[in-house]
Amino acid sequence: MRLQNAHVVVVGGSTGVGAALVRALAAEGARCTVLALPGEELDQVVAEVGGAEVPLDLADFDQVDGAIGRAEALNGPVDVLMCNAAVSPAGPFQDFGARQLWHATTVNMLSQMELIRQVIPGMRARGRGTITTTGSLSTEVSMIHLGAYVPGKAGLTKCALDLQSELRDYGIRVFTFILGSVKGTTLANKAIEDPVVDFIERRAGDAGVLTPEVVAKRMVEVVGSDRKSALITVPKAASPLVGFRNLAVKLIDPVMGRPARKFKRQAHR
Repeated sequence: MRLQNAHVVVVGGSTGVGAALVRALAAEGARCTVLALPGEELDQVVAEVGGAEVPLDLADFDQVDGAIGRAEALNGPVDVLMCNAAVSPAGPFQDFGARQLWHATTVNMLSQMELIRQVIPGMRARGRGTITTTGSLSTEVSMIHLGAYVPGKAGLTKCALDLQSELRDYGIRVFTFILGSVKGTTLANKAIEDPVVDFIERRAGDAGVLTPEVVAKRMVEVVGSDRKSALITVPKAASPLVGFRNLAVKLIDPVMGRPARKFKRQAHR
């Protein structure tokens, strides 16, 4: 698809990968609306690219309600929704409180699922659209002290994988990006406050380490292409691991997914 003059909504676009993504999209001529926590960081990136903003807290369902409608009131129908927000509490699982677990799961998964739900009807009516989610390689391996972060990211990735199949007949592409370590961001710095996570990061060294700009460039390349829905791993070197973990989805689709889509089409005739 052409990004020139496309309306792209970036969730979590005020810092880190999200802010780099907004800048990269704007450089391609996209009209950007940024959904993020209110504050100087949001105001700065929006002013820099001449975009629009919808300040909100993803942990507050009342603020999330109608957010896509508010974005469309500012910049027109949404062509692309890019879900990139995350929080990364770290530590022994037994030390988290119920509120911390609820907050992390709501921000990392539930509220972004709700934004996807809000954007689908308009995309279906227009017969086109692109949705992306951002996952993590930490969901593909066993990680300790990230028990409040990983489940929400894994759940959002699974939601996107299922939507790839569900939305295939409506002209809506769904990409889920699985990212390696992006050091130096607010998200990463928060996680390594925990000594065990810091040890893991130091043990991994610089292997596969990414920058926000490298990630954003890859995301924009994919979204701006004519590719169909896909699972994209950044860095590419980790693709075999992710591909193997998701092999069952591809093998089962001809047996379950494809017949289910055919049944749905026939039932709605």
